[in-house]
Amino acid sequence: VMDDESYPKTLYVGNLSRDVTEILILQLFTQIGPCKSCKMITEHTSNDPYCFVEFFEHRDAAAALAAMNGRKILGKEVKVNWATTPSSQKKDTSNHFHVFVGDLSPEITTEDVKAAFAPFGKISNAHRIGQELEG
Repeated sequence: VMDDESYPKTLYVGNLSRDVTEILILQLFTQIGPCKSCKMITEHTSNDPYCFVEFFEHRDAAAALAAMNGRKILGKEVKVNWATTPSSQKKDTSNHFHVFVGDLSPEITTEDVKAAFAPFGKISNAHRIGQELEG
């Protein structure tokens, strides 16, 4: 019997219009399957808001990924992807903490961030969001 816990249930939804709300996202995504939560991340930088939508069932999350990726919400084509890879989902990360660091200058790399936090303990993952170059 496959353990359903090993399958991801959380989607990353990016390239959102600034007018999109958690309520609107939930209204759209619950049409595909019951959602457990929606967490909107709005940064005060030029980056577009994004959110994480968590489903109760992997199959609903997979269906939402297929149905919503590339769809337009309030005129913007949204990008939908798994929030984490299935392999990292399997690890017990209940004792891990998330630290969000904002307003980094563009030349700061993921490695720089890891080096800065290394003295404080083991780093399981560092991820740089919105590193696309602006032209």
